[in-house]
Amino acid sequence: MLIACRDCGSIQRLGVPPPGRIVECYRCGRELENTNGRSVDAALACALTTTLLLLAANSVRVMTVRVAGIETSTHLASGLGTAWRQGWPLIAIALGLTGIVLPLIRFPLLSITLAALRLGVRDRWVGIAFRICEALDPWAMSDVLLIGAGIGYGRIESQIPVTIDWGGWCFIGAAVMTMMTRATLERRAVWRMLRPDPDHAGPRAIACTSCDLVLPATAEGGRCPRCSAKVYRRKPHTVVRAAALLMATVLLTPLAYLIPMSELWKAGSVDPHTVIDGIELLFQHGFWYFGVIITLVSVVFPLTKIGCLTWFLFSIRHRSGAHLRRKTKFYRFVDEVGRWSTLDPFTVMIFAPMAQFGQLAHIDFKGGAAAFLATVVLSMLALHLFDPRVMWDAAEEGGRRFGISRIRGGTAAATQH
Repeated sequence: MLIACRDCGSIQRLGVPPPGRIVECYRCGRELENTNGRSVDAALACALTTTLLLLAANSVRVMTVRVAGIETSTHLASGLGTAWRQGWPLIAIALGLTGIVLPLIRFPLLSITLAALRLGVRDRWVGIAFRICEALDPWAMSDVLLIGAGIGYGRIESQIPVTIDWGGWCFIGAAVMTMMTRATLERRAVWRMLRPDPDHAGPRAIACTSCDLVLPATAEGGRCPRCSAKVYRRKPHTVVRAAALLMATVLLTPLAYLIPMSELWKAGSVDPHTVIDGIELLFQHGFWYFGVIITLVSVVFPLTKIGCLTWFLFSIRHRSGAHLRRKTKFYRFVDEVGRWSTLDPFTVMIFAPMAQFGQLAHIDFKGGAAAFLATVVLSMLALHLFDPRVMWDAAEEGGRRFGISRIRGGTAAATQH
């Protein structure tokens, strides 16, 4: 059967891998399929469990704070209400979608899709539903919200007692099961259940940019027979879109780090906190491990994304064939870790409603949170719209040799181990 690599564009031939094997692209090293500990049944069980735990976590209170005879209980959505009342509706909408709404859409839909496949249903809607689940995967951030909740808990608990309620324990379980679902789901096996990969596709074959189904060149511009997405040889206007979003990210980045993300009002005094201030506080209160995490996801990863995407675009502009395999690996890395940069805004979302004690003490969202969240969303969109295959196309158009076997209308066997 023929399979396509979504990172370098090569079309390769291999058989269905036996259990316990990992198949990698011979040209760029991308993992094409992993049958090691993955199955539709396991993914279905994890998705159903995640759905039930998410429903429970969003129905009851997650944490309770008691100070000076005042008791405050919070739900997962409490921080969204706080942000909205303080005049930051876009923060509330962005955090609400990624932390609460999209997980509640993705996991029930994924459960229905996998259950339909197990029952032998192969209707058109199943492919569309699974394509939507795949598109929502990087944006449904229950696992990121869990770490943010842990850091928020640490910031408050270091000063006042905090009790984790049933909703909190259910959410911890849901976030863990979110990661388990991702670990047990093999997307290519699911797509193959919907429609097997072909054995032949003719010259200048192309692949669907959503499900990687190899198709004849004449299919371009039509609808994929497996997932119903519109078929393109490459993502349309990928360089222009990625460059525009990158420029917007670069312009907002100084504001994200210089403007306070939150302000603590305590006994009449104001204590603003930027991203860097929040990291320093974690180290000062002994939560150095959380400080290291926040440093990575809020400083190192965002700047790395900007640097890498700039490198990719310059590579395309100059038709460079140097370090293509390395650039593709960097693309996979920044695309995967980009979602974790929402950790700091999620932290503020969790601890802000736990510290609302009127004139005694309260925490306010500030412009830095909006700017930082905007840089994260814009950079994620830039990477999502960027097509790494264009780097390989540009190198071949430039006529440069880069030390890796190339395919022009042919096929090769993938690496298995």
